[in-house]
Amino acid sequence: MHGREQTLLAGPPSSRTLITWSRVRVFAGLAPLFLLLILWLWAFYSEGAFRGGPSGKAFGADWAMFVGAAQVMNEGGNPYDHIVLYRTEQALLAGQGLPITEKRPVVRVGNPPLFFWALRPLAGLPFRPVACTWMALLYALSAAGFLALLRYLGWSRRFVPLVVFLAMPQVVTGAFYGNVIGVCFAAIAFGLLCLNRRPLVAGALLSLAWLKPPVALPIVFLIILFHPRVRKQLVTGFVTATAGITALTILLTGTHSLQSWITGLLGYSRDMSIQPDVASLAGLYVRWAPSTVRVMLELLLLGSALAITAAFWRTRREYQDRTAVAIASLWCVWMLATPYAHFFDEMLLAFPMLVLVGKDAYRIAWRLPAAATYFAFLSLMVMSATPFNVHLLPVPLLAVGVLLLRAAHDARFNSPRVPPAVRPS
Repeated sequence: MHGREQTLLAGPPSSRTLITWSRVRVFAGLAPLFLLLILWLWAFYSEGAFRGGPSGKAFGADWAMFVGAAQVMNEGGNPYDHIVLYRTEQALLAGQGLPITEKRPVVRVGNPPLFFWALRPLAGLPFRPVACTWMALLYALSAAGFLALLRYLGWSRRFVPLVVFLAMPQVVTGAFYGNVIGVCFAAIAFGLLCLNRRPLVAGALLSLAWLKPPVALPIVFLIILFHPRVRKQLVTGFVTATAGITALTILLTGTHSLQSWITGLLGYSRDMSIQPDVASLAGLYVRWAPSTVRVMLELLLLGSALAITAAFWRTRREYQDRTAVAIASLWCVWMLATPYAHFFDEMLLAFPMLVLVGKDAYRIAWRLPAAATYFAFLSLMVMSATPFNVHLLPVPLLAVGVLLLRAAHDARFNSPRVPPAVRPS
């Protein structure tokens, strides 16, 4: 190993020359990414993505589905019936002179009924100002969650990473559509920040993963699994909050709403072939595989993710500081294995990427972290590509997962600059 790398691995360099060299390496790793982010934002704006304001087509489309579902619930209907949902949303938007997507099958929801019950007062308000407020709130929550992650990981340089994060396509599109992934991301980030000092609060925050169970609950499982010293309090907080949410749902919306939700989730998974961007490995076969084959492949992927997790768990004592990278890689493994995840759900991988590049991005110019960072950005290029009925979006995410797994087994990532807070307690 080269002398310079040995010095960097050992900790912050004491020599002014080496400090300067480290900063040059960080700048060299980030400069092309800055340029790409500027170009992508310019292209996104120039193509008219925001033209006309929020509606039911693209800009604010998920929020339109949410208020449509709230209106259905307000009328005593089933928000998980996508035919009823489309008609209600269409009528709601038409009353304000706003368009809706012509792709009827994609208008469906899978969030818990209590969420839509809480949104009922907003269904009768002017759509566009409320949608803009909601999307601004999501963007702010995403920023706050990222800052919480930086603090948890002990970063001292936060402004530049925050700018990069907020310009990433996954983050921008999450807020652009009005998807609740920003809420889940913030809840998980603040849950990690509260992990060691207030584990009960952390567990309660993690219960917000029920807003998007397929992509967020596996992360909650990993956090609980790899933090044994606070596991009891974490589970207590999570279970208590979940029980409270369930009881409140039954009290306010009835038992039938939970049954409809479960049916809706199963139907959403079954009909994923109609979705435009599937980031998990299911995207490789969801459009062409028969139902039985799909179920078998999904079980195989989930079983593989469980096996990889068990392997890391059995050898966790051997990793010591590297356990942080190992856990980070499992976040990506489970996102790949989930029956469905969308492009903007990749926002949840901010934690693995931060761990991979190291505190204050001192490893950003290393081969594995640099490649993973650019793969995460370049997945934008294949977001809508479906040659031969195969989503290409899972391919960059798969590359990121492979790189994370390689880093987890690489001795160079056994660095004392990874703070103790991210290691399992």
